[in-house]
Amino acid sequence: MMLKLIKSMVKAITRPIRYLIFSYLRYLVGFPSLTGTEHGDNYVTVIIDDYLTKFGMEDDLYDATLAYLSYKTKVDLVKIYVNKYELDDIYQGVELKWRFFVENKNTGNKQSFELRFDEEHRDLVFDSYLPFLKSKAKEKRVLQMHTYSHCSDTWEIKSLHHHSTFETIVMKEELKRGLIADLDRFMGKEDFYKKVGRHWMRYYLLHGPPGTGKTSLVAAMAKHLSLDVYKLTLPLGLKTYFDPRMLITRAKNNSILLVDDIDGSLEGSNMALSQLLDCLGRFWSNGKARVVIFKTNNKESLDPTSLRCMNMKIDMGHCCFEGFKTLASNHLGLSHDNDCPHPLYPDIKRLIDGRAVTPGQVAEELMKSLDVDMALQGLVRTLEMKTLISSKIDEDDKRLVK
Repeated sequence: MMLKLIKSMVKAITRPIRYLIFSYLRYLVGFPSLTGTEHGDNYVTVIIDDYLTKFGMEDDLYDATLAYLSYKTKVDLVKIYVNKYELDDIYQGVELKWRFFVENKNTGNKQSFELRFDEEHRDLVFDSYLPFLKSKAKEKRVLQMHTYSHCSDTWEIKSLHHHSTFETIVMKEELKRGLIADLDRFMGKEDFYKKVGRHWMRYYLLHGPPGTGKTSLVAAMAKHLSLDVYKLTLPLGLKTYFDPRMLITRAKNNSILLVDDIDGSLEGSNMALSQLLDCLGRFWSNGKARVVIFKTNNKESLDPTSLRCMNMKIDMGHCCFEGFKTLASNHLGLSHDNDCPHPLYPDIKRLIDGRAVTPGQVAEELMKSLDVDMALQGLVRTLEMKTLISSKIDEDDKRLVK
């Protein structure tokens, strides 16, 4: 409530007074916020960092600046560790000077931007250039993966460079279409959630053995929704300090929270999971879209109460023949539409259906050779070996029963 009050007050006052408030905030906290300061008689400097997100103000300007300048420089600024990086930009004939700073802190690297321009172009910069920067950033922005570090109590950022999309992912077609439709319906219901007074949130559970494509599906969902991902691994053990309220309030608006491997430590994770679910509904719902994805290798280890909170449970099963065809198209360039683009396809169909082989295992075999024949022959040998092992286990089990 206090944050909303501050935000509404700030929007109601003029820009010069906002500069004074932000300058005072900067003085209090000791590092840059969004502010305007005069350099000599003719220049204005604007400092942009992500500090204001804690106040719910200008929360997208830092991310837009990062995306825009990364595109302009062809450099992934998220990975830059130099103390200073400079760039000149031209907008409607006006020269704009950018500097990118990295300040080393005990809790991680603090990044900020400095924009400097002539005073006479103040209105052009604020009324035209910065809105242009934001719109351009939406077109060129690279999604980010924020991974929480329990040691430093910070979100560590890197670009989300992952090959998977809904077109390339191995997933049953009916389930894939249903998930895409569910995501689209959810993102289009902002007015509905506001009208009924419910939190604009959606919970998904991805479950299945390792190698079935859960991580790839998260990347595909992030790209489809164009949302950054905040990845959290719950602390192990009951004695580990864990404050989900402070943690989730640092995640920006319109984002995905990925809770990874929630079955990793059964007793401790269930305790932390219940805390997290409670906090998500109370502290992370501010009228913005929130997608929460839980990953587990063993759904049966989760308590029924947590399972009931999930809006959609997605079973990432073993690889079937259709999944193999997708992987063969991705890795070997073979046609997915053609039922039999290679003579070995009938053998692979016979061997793969009913076998406990994951998409990850199939992809590993296909990547062993760039030669299509050799790659498929290797997969056939692996599937034949699995068939023999499975038959031997069945025979042994029958002897034990007798």
